[in-house]
Amino acid sequence: MIIATAGHVDHGKTLLVRALTGVDTDRLPEEKKRGMTIDLGFAYLPISSSETVGFVDVPGHERFVHNMLAGVAGIDFALFIVAADDGPMPQTKEHLAILDLLGIKTGAIALTKVDRVTPWRLQEARQEIANLFSSTSLGHAPVFAVSSTTGNGVDALKAHLIQKARSWRPRPQSGNFRMPVDRCFSILGAGLIATGTAVAGSLEVGGTVRLLGAGLTVRARMIHAQNAGSETGSAGQRCAINLAGPGLKQELVERGDWVVASDVAEPVQKFDARLRVLPSELRPLIHWSPVHVHLGASDVTGRVAILEQSSIVPGGEALVQIALDRPIGALYGDGLIIRDQSAQRTIGGGTVLDIFPPVRGRSKADRLAYLRAMNNEDTSVAFSSLLCPARNGLNLTKFAQNRNLTAQEARELFRPAKSVTTASGKIGYSHENWNRLKTLFVTALTELHRQAPAVIPNEERVLRDAGLTSARLGLPSEAAATLVTELIREGTVVREATGVRLKTHVAQLSPIDAALWKRIEPLLAGNILRPPSLHEIATALAMEPKKTESLLVRLSRLGMLLRVADNRFFLSAGLRKHAAFVEEIGAAKQGFVTAGELRDRTGIGRTLAIEILEYFDRVKFTRRIEDRHQLLRAAREAFGDGA
Repeated sequence: MIIATAGHVDHGKTLLVRALTGVDTDRLPEEKKRGMTIDLGFAYLPISSSETVGFVDVPGHERFVHNMLAGVAGIDFALFIVAADDGPMPQTKEHLAILDLLGIKTGAIALTKVDRVTPWRLQEARQEIANLFSSTSLGHAPVFAVSSTTGNGVDALKAHLIQKARSWRPRPQSGNFRMPVDRCFSILGAGLIATGTAVAGSLEVGGTVRLLGAGLTVRARMIHAQNAGSETGSAGQRCAINLAGPGLKQELVERGDWVVASDVAEPVQKFDARLRVLPSELRPLIHWSPVHVHLGASDVTGRVAILEQSSIVPGGEALVQIALDRPIGALYGDGLIIRDQSAQRTIGGGTVLDIFPPVRGRSKADRLAYLRAMNNEDTSVAFSSLLCPARNGLNLTKFAQNRNLTAQEARELFRPAKSVTTASGKIGYSHENWNRLKTLFVTALTELHRQAPAVIPNEERVLRDAGLTSARLGLPSEAAATLVTELIREGTVVREATGVRLKTHVAQLSPIDAALWKRIEPLLAGNILRPPSLHEIATALAMEPKKTESLLVRLSRLGMLLRVADNRFFLSAGLRKHAAFVEEIGAAKQGFVTAGELRDRTGIGRTLAIEILEYFDRVKFTRRIEDRHQLLRAAREAFGDGA
């Protein structure tokens, strides 16, 4: 369990921690000189051979609230200190507001310096505390009257903290490892040490991690967890990690950076959040207000874009977008605090919802509905709430990164979805939405058959008529290909060399064209690898070349022929044969084929080999790279199986 102190300057936080642990957390010469905590201090209280309570002692002076905010990132328990003689003071109220905004619900209140006050003043101080804390997340925290000087009440407080620590449920070790860096220093003979409170996942000695701000991949050479050497560091533990790696220097790592597992998302400069404004504010928070944003151990300036209205009244909350002046590490669920532009006053705080805001349309109704659905601590509920209405599909890759899911966690969660890998990541569809898209395709294909029964439309035409490539639906090309392939596998649609048709649809030739086809087919079938040219067919039929060309084009629209070049038409069987040769050559040539290699394999001549490969490029069976052609997909997928 990690305990952080909180309270006004000179109310005895550091002295109480020393009374509880025997450790003086003021380590800086300036702190010793001034008798005041300036930066974070750390102490540990072993409660068994395997359990240790960690203390983070934070400064109470108003000038060092930014350091206090770095110290409360990832804590479990608040030890709030109020001096009996002073009672609640300005930083008492500000620290309490910060803990309330961050949702810290477990803690204890130490009423210090009781040896300096009368019983009447002690009772008055208790009442002041009750009045101040009652409406906050720490409203039910017990109060302990203590004197760090005489030791009065310290044992009772210590016993309470130990009892809480022993009954404390460790944080789940789910998610990828994340630790905000609150301190970084070098030790002679060891190297660079980064410390912080791990907020997710676990890390093993020897494991590879990334320093987000520095952009470096490094190795965890050694780990201290809860002030003891350990093979692992886990969520909920104070960790000191000895980092090693090429290019690593202390000046590259600073407070506010993150040590994370390799799968954690990159730093972001914008994110959407739920924000609450303190009731003590004198005026509403207006749109695009400049603020200081504290998240993890970072402090960065930025602005608040209010998404639901023009302002947030004191005590109110709303969905917002935070635009930062530099990127920081952030993920769903991270708590944040905003202070005014001069960093003198805490304004409000909240929780990160989505680190992948859209480029435009941040205030549209569907985007706001997305954020409200995302605003659920139960990841499975949030996923279901987002997947079902996502008619265009849900980006599973971004969802997993935003919620910090490991690869295994993502696979388990996404099992109910139809998943398609695209250039922008995995896109998931509910089975209802996926079936709806298939129905749109079949309906469009049925209508095209009705309008032109003698034409086999290509897939792109059907997708366009179905509205699947419109801006409204925006079906990625990979998802469209998967959808058509499923319909073919199910037997609803048949892929021909020139396009697709319903299995139940049979195109009919006119009687005149049917009679001519009976004369043309044997000419083409006589040599399917090198069929006669257009002019050779016209001569054989004793027809004008223009009329012959019109006939062959009509036949190609029915899928009976494929026009490879201006002067050359193929039976689909012939092109499937050439495609098989290309696959055979590509298998031996790392997926590439040249016109010369196809010519030598088939004996058709270089010019025709070039024409065939150019046709294969056009239908995206291959792709030309200089003088070679790279295979892009299977021949069966491109030209059907001839069944």
